[in-house]
Amino acid sequence: MYESSSMILPIFTLTLEPENPLRFMLPDFRSALTRQLAKFPASALPPGSAEHSIHRYPALQCKQVKGELMAIGICQGAGFLWQVTSGNSQLEAGDIPCTITSRDHEIRREVFGIDGRIHEYEFLTPWLALNQQYAKKFYDLSGKPARDAFMQDLLTRHLTTLARSLDYELPEPVTCTAKVKFLRERIDRENVIVFLGKFRTNLCIPDYLGIGQSVSQGYGTIRAIPGTGE
Repeated sequence: MYESSSMILPIFTLTLEPENPLRFMLPDFRSALTRQLAKFPASALPPGSAEHSIHRYPALQCKQVKGELMAIGICQGAGFLWQVTSGNSQLEAGDIPCTITSRDHEIRREVFGIDGRIHEYEFLTPWLALNQQYAKKFYDLSGKPARDAFMQDLLTRHLTTLARSLDYELPEPVTCTAKVKFLRERIDRENVIVFLGKFRTNLCIPDYLGIGQSVSQGYGTIRAIPGTGE
């Protein structure tokens, strides 16, 4: 039952090093690469990478994760990244080219979906969870138990939204237990509450995908904690 309920996501990952780190601007690089993907002809994508094109979730994500610059392609984004870097030592987008320091040998086929197991993940980058409405609700709650329950419910919603944005039909509701803590971060000249921590869910998610708001900018990046699948 569960095996047939999961879906396969083509994914291709690179790590990069800018030629001129002092002048390198990640937002400019990300925007230039996204424009390249938008203009890239579907007929030039390798077989299998565009069979399931996604339009409600960023197919291309460039982000700093634990001090390392990563570019991750999903579905048509995976085919694009593989194609433009095949046989090349650099990835050029914007004014500053980047040297490819590591890459997947091929486009990976990763399982996504409910597979009958419980998986544990950690946030590698802050989870941007609260819009203005939810931030007010969070502030109005008194006591840690109430806030923890609120954030667990919100994370469950964000996981459900992730599944739907990838056009995955859920065979049963997403479940989630979370242990997260909040901190304040300066984003676009505003103080914003973000969250870090761990969570357990019945949803199998490939490493380095993002959850929540501003995923394409690197927020909410997750990774499975090894040896915790049940």
